Amino acid sequence: MPLAKPCILFLITTADWGGAQNFVFQTARECRNRGMRILVAAGDTGELEGRCQIEGIPYRQLKAMKRTISPFHDLAALHEIRLLIRETRPTTIHLNSSKMGVIGSFAAHLERVSRVIYRIGGWAFLENIGKFKRAIYLWSERWSAKYKDVIVTVHPGDEIIAKDLGIQPRGRLLTIPNGIDVSSFDCTLMQRDAARKELGVDEKDFVIGSVTNFYPAKNIPWYIESMAPLLREHENMKLVIIGDGPDRDKVEKVVANCSVNDRVILAGRRANAVSLLPAFDIFVLPSSKEGMPWALLEAMAARLPCIATDVGACRWMLEPDAGIIVPLNDAAALKKAIINLLSDTNRSNSLGSNARKTIETRFLWETAIDKTMELLSTTF
Repeated sequence: MPLAKPCILFLITTADWGGAQNFVFQTARECRNRGMRILVAAGDTGELEGRCQIEGIPYRQLKAMKRTISPFHDLAALHEIRLLIRETRPTTIHLNSSKMGVIGSFAAHLERVSRVIYRIGGWAFLENIGKFKRAIYLWSERWSAKYKDVIVTVHPGDEIIAKDLGIQPRGRLLTIPNGIDVSSFDCTLMQRDAARKELGVDEKDFVIGSVTNFYPAKNIPWYIESMAPLLREHENMKLVIIGDGPDRDKVEKVVANCSVNDRVILAGRRANAVSLLPAFDIFVLPSSKEGMPWALLEAMAARLPCIATDVGACRWMLEPDAGIIVPLNDAAALKKAIINLLSDTNRSNSLGSNARKTIETRFLWETAIDKTMELLSTTF
């Protein structure tokens, strides 16, 4: 049976679950619930596909789209997306992630799609990737911007960068921050003892937790190496990392080389990762590059004291007193922040409480989706 022609086509580079996939899934579900016709399409297989299938959201795998840059696969992906556009005839294409922003916008231009929206979680050219690659990434964003009607950044800093560097769409450039649906979020949280039992940690343990993908930008090998001395100094301290990815082997080797196998729990990817947050005493985000990380938002909503590196929107999210910011790759500053929270329960509880208040006043899903739906609904 042929697929009903959607009005909105959501495109993203990969289905491997992360913040961008979370946004696509929640937004597509909201569009579906409001009676709009939609289709979600992504490269590879991953959790996004499974969640869409469970929710009955139309989904298509883009077999040629890959996360890495490859002229052969990229040209094949361009052709595949053009065929999908011809088949579905969308009135709006909503692009997510840097690579899809370039390939998808050019495909939309060639197929004369009437409206193209590009949501970027963080500029790829800001990563530690070398001057030549950075120049290529920046050029591709500038070049493809002319095929986009709207560019949406997730925090004001990225909007300012776009303006300063000449990344200008043919329409509007604006910021819509990510947000948390606190009512449904609270219902998912497990009790502390149940969450700890599932993760294999004792009640007496002081648990430093992270929820992340194992990609280079997440900086997990450096994080474990930096934490190893502290873990060995404190008998009841455990490091729990929920997630997985292509750097898994590298991470496991670092754990073994640092002789902290009994202190580090690599919990793997968990569909119920959010529900396990109450098992943590502290949440740490050690990334070397971020946009506006969902994992940090979720930890804040769970009232956890948070420590994050000074990248992307993290400082803006944790202002004025909703967490601790440490310099990137500064092991001493990270250790100091953890020790301070370990020794000062009142300070730890205060940061957790302030983090939740920050979510409730600045980063609600209702606000984010209302602004997004207003943007999408202008085509109807």
